Amino acid sequence: MFKQTRVYAPSPARQSDFVSTQKARAAALAKAESERAQKRRENDALLDVNASKWRYDSHW
Repeated sequence: MFKQTRVYAPSPARQSDFVSTQKARAAALAKAESERAQKRRENDALLDVNASKWRYDSHW
């Protein structure tokens, strides 16, 4: 005969802890992605679009 295992639902307190942890993790990831995007925009603004004009000599 097969043993029937019982599945217990998590208690409401544990479930709310899990939900709040997931929400905090999602918020932290969103904040980190936002900060990375801002840093990327700042670094891209520092790039000189005309740099290749003086770096590579085309008079060969």
